[in-house]
Formats: sequence, C-alpha cells, structure tokens
Amino acid sequence: MDKLIRIKIINPDYGMSPSEMQERIDILKNVVGQDTELSMDCLKNSTICIDSALDIALAAPEIVQQTIQAERDGYDGVIIYCLSDPAVVACREMVKIPVLGGGQAAMMTAAGLGYNFSLLITGQRRIPEKKEFIMTTGVSPDRLCSIRSVDIPLNDVRKDIRGTIEYLVQAGRNCVEEDGAQVLILGCLSFLGMAEEVSERIGIPVIDPAKAAAAMMECLIRQGLKHSKKAYPTPPQGDRIWAAGRIQI
Repeated sequence: MDKLIRIKIINPDYGMSPSEMQERIDILKNVVGQDTELSMDCLKNSTICIDSALDIALAAPEIVQQTIQAERDGYDGVIIYCLSDPAVVACREMVKIPVLGGGQAAMMTAAGLGYNFSLLITGQRRIPEKKEFIMTTGVSPDRLCSIRSVDIPLNDVRKDIRGTIEYLVQAGRNCVEEDGAQVLILGCLSFLGMAEEVSERIGIPVIDPAKAAAAMMECLIRQGLKHSKKAYPTPPQGDRIWAAGRIQI
C-alpha cells in the first residue's frame, strides 16, 4: 500500500484535552509505520467516562455517529479506545472500513503468546463484566487465568504514573506466582505506555491494549482486510431517533 493510512481513534470518554489526546497519539506512533496517520477524538455530547455497563450503553450512539463520520471523512479504519469494546459490533454494522476495540485486539494477541493470560483492571466492581466480555472476543474463556484489580480510581491512573506502575507490578507478580499466568493484559487503556516496564520486572509478556489495537488495525488495512458483512450486516433502512437524557445515581 503506497498511500497514507489514516486511522481514527475514538476515545469513548468525555473531556480529554487536546494535549492529553496528543500524548496518547505520540506513544501509539511508536507501533505504526511512518506512513500511518493517527487521529483521536473524544465524546463531545455527553459527560460519560466508561466505568460500567451502563456507561457503555449510554456512550454507544455517539460512538456509532463518530465512526460513520470517520468513514465519510476518508479514514481507513476506526479504533474504539476502550478495553470493553463499546459499540464495536454496532459500528461494524454501519460502516465498511474495519473497526477494532482494544479488548479484542489484546485478547487475540495474548492468545498467540501463551496458553493462558491474566487481566489487571482498575476496580473489583467490574470483574463480572470483564468475565462476560471475554466470551465475546473469540478467545476461549478457558484461557483466562485470573482477573485482579489494582483498585485505582479510573481518573487517577495517570496522575501518578510511577505509583500506578508499582501497583501493576505487584498485582502482576501475584498473577504469575499465585495464579500461574503466562501472559498479562493491562485491562484499561489509561495504562498506556506502562506495559514495557511491568513486563521487564515480572518476567512475562505484558500487553498494552491500545498498542495492540493500533498495530493490529494497521496490519488489517495493509492487507486490505475488513470485517465480514455476513457477520455484521447493515441494519434495515429507517431513521433511528433517540432523545438525550440524564441518569442520576
């Protein structure tokens, strides 16, 4: 492929600054070719930060809208920047360019590096949701060795990166020594850029889902591969109208 590859990254959280998005783009540029352009957008019409199944459901319409717009704008592929892969299936139904989430990319990568893997997430509350999600990725749930939490509030993960890495190293060692993990997945894309040091210190492969998604998407585009419309057929014609509302907990 001689032309520039353009990948749109949709971050399904609200309120990230341009400098914060650029920081993530700069890290991800290290795993794609020089002829690949990465661009990131956040949700603009909500105050959602993906931290529950409810958030995934509420964020879905805008994620789909942004994916459709990315195809219209000439992007070659879309990455949904979240381990839970919110609205990925709906997006695949609506566009002809490939759509990939961080979760499926990470699980597929883990399956090629060991017989089992453990997942490190930010909070205990989401362990049941993650177990259910793994069953949708195409990777056998039998490969899941364990899910452990580092118990860091989602919005605090990048406030003290050194401290977060120490939590990940300790939890990762427990996965290896107590659970028998052969591969580790960092279960939140806010852990971007931390996998290399964690891997060096615990002695097994550690997968950064954002990097896995960027590299896998570029690979699909270079091969001219897209998701099958037999698997993800376009929905029947007709307007879908929803009213924005508010859910208070």
